[in-house]
Amino acid sequence: MPVLPPVPPASLDPYLDATARCFVRYGVRRTSVQDVAQELGVNRTTVYRQVGTVEQQAMLLLIRDAHRLLTALPGWVDGPIGPQTVIDLVATVVRRAREHPVLAKVLADEPDLVGTYVTRDSAALIELVTGMLRPMLEAAVASGAIARRDPVVLAEWLVRNTVSLILTPPTVELEHYLAEILLPALVPVADR
Repeated sequence: MPVLPPVPPASLDPYLDATARCFVRYGVRRTSVQDVAQELGVNRTTVYRQVGTVEQQAMLLLIRDAHRLLTALPGWVDGPIGPQTVIDLVATVVRRAREHPVLAKVLADEPDLVGTYVTRDSAALIELVTGMLRPMLEAAVASGAIARRDPVVLAEWLVRNTVSLILTPPTVELEHYLAEILLPALVPVADR
């Protein structure tokens, strides 16, 4: 199973926070190492030494924030997994991701950048999150709380659809959309 690169050390947080502020202010393509240095009140060489180029900073920021999201994910599940829990979890992930200031800026002003990162890095992230969800879904299928489905396929399907919804939200209210799509797949036959 793939793993994310290790979370960057907390000592880099000020640099990554400054990078995020610059990305939100200028956009990823227009941010320079000098911008980050000015944001921090240090020289450019210090920024290069600590977090590298703007592309390296973007990757470190992505890795750090992906770790934060994945660490928080289990805490968003309150109680046993059922169809509504899955809908709530997907809606929470979609909303939190779309509210991330850097992602919001990129989606609004530089959407073509998303393709670069998605095609390069998404397969490992999808497999990692699928692996995290699989045990929860296996338990829910085994208990009869959700319909009998292959938990691996279901987990991957949920992750892939969540990524799609983050990048392109539905035209109707998110929970309504999710209920229309997910309930038929998740509600056990006996409960329909």
